[in-house]
Amino acid sequence: MRKNGLLLYVLEFFCIFAVLPAANAEIDPLKYVEQIDSSQEISHVYLKLNNSLDKESVSSDAAAITKKNCARNYRLAIIQKGPHERFKIMIRAHLIKLWEDGYMDLPVSLASGFDYDDPEIWGKIADASAGSCVQLIKDGYYSSDWNENEWEKVHASLRKRILQERDVDILLGMGVAAGLQFADSSLGIPVMIVDPSSPEAAGIIGPGKFSNKSNVHVQKYPKRELMTLSSFYEIFGFKDLGIIVDSDPDMQNAQSFSLIKKIASELGINLHYCVGSIHDSGNPESQREFLRCRDEIKDKIDAIYLPLFNGIPDKNFFSYIRPLVEKDIIVISSNRIMEVKKGSLITLVEDGIEESGRFEADVMEKIIDGVKPEMINQNYNTNLSFALNMKTAKLVNWKPSFELLMSVAYLFDTIDFD
Repeated sequence: MRKNGLLLYVLEFFCIFAVLPAANAEIDPLKYVEQIDSSQEISHVYLKLNNSLDKESVSSDAAAITKKNCARNYRLAIIQKGPHERFKIMIRAHLIKLWEDGYMDLPVSLASGFDYDDPEIWGKIADASAGSCVQLIKDGYYSSDWNENEWEKVHASLRKRILQERDVDILLGMGVAAGLQFADSSLGIPVMIVDPSSPEAAGIIGPGKFSNKSNVHVQKYPKRELMTLSSFYEIFGFKDLGIIVDSDPDMQNAQSFSLIKKIASELGINLHYCVGSIHDSGNPESQREFLRCRDEIKDKIDAIYLPLFNGIPDKNFFSYIRPLVEKDIIVISSNRIMEVKKGSLITLVEDGIEESGRFEADVMEKIIDGVKPEMINQNYNTNLSFALNMKTAKLVNWKPSFELLMSVAYLFDTIDFD
């Protein structure tokens, strides 16, 4: 491994959670892991949120909430191309932040298992929020379940509703696809886009801290992709990187494909990519497409980057990457701890995805209080940490450095084969 200034610079951005040996000496990674209590093997990134939102805490804290007396009510709709675990966490955190700050009433049941795309739960939230500063529209959830043909109908229907029926006062869009369709000043309502990968490269918004579109706020994580790919390049020094991307242009934007190509070129990395319909990991066809692409590029690469929506199901995950591991190929996952638990070597993750939802809730509160969206800083910054699987490291004959171990927050010494 190369140790230079850029790696140390990158590591400064990451939180240090691991308990480290006292001596800065050669470390046997597996022996080091054995010293860690099994209960500390993985820190659950959602623990803080879940612990603070049990029924008892919600019930006892409800009396302490001071409800805002807003000049008007804002009817809220939410749109996404399809459901995703990140969106679920972010939306839950978003709504609860509004509740904590007195902008929205919520049912206590929200705390005990929250699937916002369940019509019954959505209806309960809508009923409870009626009359609040922010009130969820009872039929204001829009999703195509990642169906391309259905997506055209879904976003067209919402756009028509906003422009003609005028019963949507504020819109929350999740991800790149929603951003491409609704980061639009002509809608005449405040629009907030959460968790869009590379929004500038995707053409959703212009550069800068503040929006170049009136009534639009797009959450940005400045230089995240550059930091991510650069750090992995400095750690492993790979020359030939593989990536499997979806055939849908919207999904490629969500996977930051154009930006990855640009960064790889700037770093002098040979990028080998394969395109297939892989976005639905529960669909056997997407799984077959991943296998086809894997076999097409595996003899050309020394590392592979698995983006979001990569076609690999959670069940039996390792069987899909085993041929790569057996060739000592470095398997890097995009922001998914679960994939590292199941055998991917490494990933970089946010230290609390819920903070993204709370950040945008704060933006929504400012808008309700009279601040224009384009006057609110779009840059969202959070700490990043590594998740690392030491069993996979041993299988690919790689040992992490002391510096890297310092920035590992989620450490696994086994592979979950379920």
